[in-house]
Amino acid sequence: SSCAKELRSGLLSQLPSGVASRAVDLVSRASRLAAMSSPSSFDGALVACCRASYYISLLGLKIPSALCLRASLAPQVLALLVFVWCPLLAYTHVSLLPMVRGFSQESAVQLWHLLTAVWVTIPVLVVGSVILSVVQAAGPFKMFSVVLGCVLAFHFLVVPSIATTMTGSILLQALFVVFEDLPIVGWIWCLYHVVRLQLHIKKAQAARETPFTAPKGPGDRSLIIGNAPTVVEGAPLGSVIDGFNHVVRFNGYSISKPEYTGTKVGFHFCNGRNFPTNKSVQAVCPLFYASLTHAAYLFMPHMEEARDIYANLTSSKVDAWFVEEEKILALRKKIGCRFWQIPTSGMVAIDAFLANREQVSLHGFNFFQGKKIHYFEESPTQLITSWLERFVTHDPSFEKVWVEGLARQGRVAFLAKQAEAEETASKESEEESEILSAKKGEEVRRRTPGLMHTLLKDGWPSQFSL
Repeated sequence: SSCAKELRSGLLSQLPSGVASRAVDLVSRASRLAAMSSPSSFDGALVACCRASYYISLLGLKIPSALCLRASLAPQVLALLVFVWCPLLAYTHVSLLPMVRGFSQESAVQLWHLLTAVWVTIPVLVVGSVILSVVQAAGPFKMFSVVLGCVLAFHFLVVPSIATTMTGSILLQALFVVFEDLPIVGWIWCLYHVVRLQLHIKKAQAARETPFTAPKGPGDRSLIIGNAPTVVEGAPLGSVIDGFNHVVRFNGYSISKPEYTGTKVGFHFCNGRNFPTNKSVQAVCPLFYASLTHAAYLFMPHMEEARDIYANLTSSKVDAWFVEEEKILALRKKIGCRFWQIPTSGMVAIDAFLANREQVSLHGFNFFQGKKIHYFEESPTQLITSWLERFVTHDPSFEKVWVEGLARQGRVAFLAKQAEAEETASKESEEESEILSAKKGEEVRRRTPGLMHTLLKDGWPSQFSL
């Protein structure tokens, strides 16, 4: 469009009339084609590549491996991927993969089985087991059976017939692009923004004070609400929740049942994409420095929105706070996490508030006990991620032991138990007051003389007194 305007405005006078009109016509047609194809085809292909890169990394070895690395190593890992891994991938395409055709039939088939298992079979088994454990229905089971049957057919029927052929060589190159090259490109793109964000955090938070301040008085109370199903179970505590000074919520929380959830929120611990729209709510990124995986996950799976995510995080309107790496590492030692595991956002919030407070109240924490994880509905993508976090990334049993220890020390108290204890104390107080009032009434009746007693004692002359 700009080229067409430029041609019309300045270049038409320098060209013959026929050439000029033809040029304008061609540029106009090109702009119309670009306008029609760009939003639909190119953007759609870009989004599909971003999603594929994320899911392949999630269900493969890349995201689990990065759990063992610190987030502060992002610059070194980015340099390694760009200057070492990318040349290695190119060498694999040019030299190593073509050599498979020269292998013996047995060796080629074994290599194909290994790569297919890593790329397809194991992820299918993991995802299928997670979905079937939650959705126990005939439809998903049939679909999983069909997919697994196709994978096994590829292993035992297709692989032996193409392992050493030209078709197999071309297919192997294509699969390597999808399952190795594409995820690495996604990681490089995400780590680039991670490094930029870490530089911004280092400058911005150096001059700021922590938002987890000390209480201003005995009535300054804090409540941390998890996303467990217990939030909407039992007695409604919405009014009690809204009575706290500071209310902490997590990620995609819901207040659709205000009689149970309440509506108040002062701190929003989020993964970096679902920012609070209310300026009075403090945004907190609790797990950005938990591991290299969590740092990159800030821009996954929506890699195409990485620029917008970075702009939002660095915007003065959001004013997000990032929990420091040193504090997360110290919390891991307190809880006793394994070397590939990290604390949940809830544990990070508890530790952050207890740094300057004697006690905090908790609600909606059941430490992943039960089939349902959260009290609100989740998409299949979120459900798979939540279950993988439950069994791989976190250890709820260790976190439960740590919180129970804090409860014995009086540092934390569960809201449901507090409300139940207060209700019991209130009932006991009412019963005691009723008993006291009844005793007082009985004493008054005993002390007040009857009419005959008064007449017999004081109503007659003294000489007739009985």
